[in-house]
Amino acid sequence: MIAPKTAVIRIVSLKKDTQFLFQKKIAGLSVFKRLILSLQKTGIVKFIVLAQGISATDKHWVKSDILSDFRFKSNIHWNNLSKENLKGELSLIRLALGNERILFVEGNLVTTAGLIKDFITTTPELLIKEIAGLVSESGYSDGIYFLHPSDISHYLDFGTFKKPIVPINLPGPWFYRQRVKDSQSVNLAEKNLLNEHKLHYSQAMDVWVNSLLSIKISSFLAKTPLTPNQITLFGLIIGAGSGILFAQGNYWDSFLGGLLLILTAIWDCCDGDIARLKFMESDFGDKLDTICDNIISVFAFTGIMFGVAHFQGLFQAMAPFLLLVLGGSSIFYLIYFPRGGKGSFFKNTPIYSFIQTLASRNFIYLIFLFSVVDKLGWFLWLAGIGSNIFALSLYITKRKIRYFNSQTG
Repeated sequence: MIAPKTAVIRIVSLKKDTQFLFQKKIAGLSVFKRLILSLQKTGIVKFIVLAQGISATDKHWVKSDILSDFRFKSNIHWNNLSKENLKGELSLIRLALGNERILFVEGNLVTTAGLIKDFITTTPELLIKEIAGLVSESGYSDGIYFLHPSDISHYLDFGTFKKPIVPINLPGPWFYRQRVKDSQSVNLAEKNLLNEHKLHYSQAMDVWVNSLLSIKISSFLAKTPLTPNQITLFGLIIGAGSGILFAQGNYWDSFLGGLLLILTAIWDCCDGDIARLKFMESDFGDKLDTICDNIISVFAFTGIMFGVAHFQGLFQAMAPFLLLVLGGSSIFYLIYFPRGGKGSFFKNTPIYSFIQTLASRNFIYLIFLFSVVDKLGWFLWLAGIGSNIFALSLYITKRKIRYFNSQTG
């Protein structure tokens, strides 16, 4: 099915109050702008707003706000509808769109780009002449439809469609949607939307531990002007503080260093949350996050080495540390330098899931446990030996993949 490129958004004054749509914010963005950017992320490039009962002041302020936003890269056309001009405006819209199938969305819908994508891809070809709609479990419309422009007129006049709505059931995992009606429901929508972002986490520690705090921190950060990349860079400061504490070598500094290192893992979830919530995801941000994660690991291991050397002697620190440098460098080369980066060369092999676990820095919690029992020297030996064993496994797997590709290529 060809994905729609146009979305028609209806805004109706609810109880003579639509200010909550344009001014009340969900994670730093107004309800209306969040809907626009969510639709844009699914491939919508043209927006037609059908506004009924919206003041000229609100129209000017909202439209200017969207057009001046660097994240908005589409076209928007605003129509103020009244009983007198309704038929004429709709005729012009139908003429402009032709036979193009469109998304028709209620302006007070709060959802995710993931759900909208699922809705579009789940709507089958046989519905080309029907109205497909997302319907809640209770049977009520969720305010998003896939239809022909000619089907809109009756809905604007009477609040119902002439044709029956063919309900679409989504396979998931994106299920969250809510029609907000006032400021109170907007507050609830923010809480639900933040929880929905847990679906982006794949590692167990992120899902069950880190997100318990990161969601609350992200809720606060989303209301600030901080960008995801600034949040990523601030994580370096936390990581440096952890390394400095580890370098002191005594129990309580090492314990606090372990806690700060855990904070970097929690903080690492926040920059991704903010990037998605603020629609500021980028390839550069993804690369910056990876670089900073690796630098924080260097801070931690170097700090542990200095701490162990201070209390257990230089050999007890340098021997495992040099092993770790050798193993870590080999792992970095084998994972990031084959095409694709981040271990994509090893996809569809048993070792790939272990690579993703390392990338998530779950080993941070292992460091913390060793700091609790005051055995960071043991951890340094474990990391030094283990990294070389893993590097050897990567090398062997890489050789097997290349041999297989040469035989089948």
